[in-house]
Amino acid sequence: MFGSRKTDAEKAAARRTRQITAAAASAGLTVIGGKFRAPNQEPIPVDGATITVERGEDAGKRVTATRVLLTGIFALALKKDRTQLFITIENGPQVMLCPVPVKKEPAARVLATIVNGTADTTEADTDE
Repeated sequence: MFGSRKTDAEKAAARRTRQITAAAASAGLTVIGGKFRAPNQEPIPVDGATITVERGEDAGKRVTATRVLLTGIFALALKKDRTQLFITIENGPQVMLCPVPVKKEPAARVLATIVNGTADTTEADTDE
């Protein structure tokens, strides 16, 4: 009568979107309109995305495929800042590489856990 009622699935999806938006903001990333956004990079949809968090010292030991995709042959010459984390967001062929200060590592790992769904307890509770 006064509006449409949302199903439990729609409520869960809205809750997950709010969690991802808040976790991304804590990690220093931006989510607008259901997409991760960063300056000078194409937006990547949140749905279906996977996130990898690497410390600068670990990332500096190897040249990643992501860096080659983003910078081409110049990836071999680039050095990563060892005082930062690097968050890699992938969704199909789209890749986004975002530097994040090391002090935000816990928030970045929480974001990765929420997006990747490795510790999602809400679905486990509803399946029983």
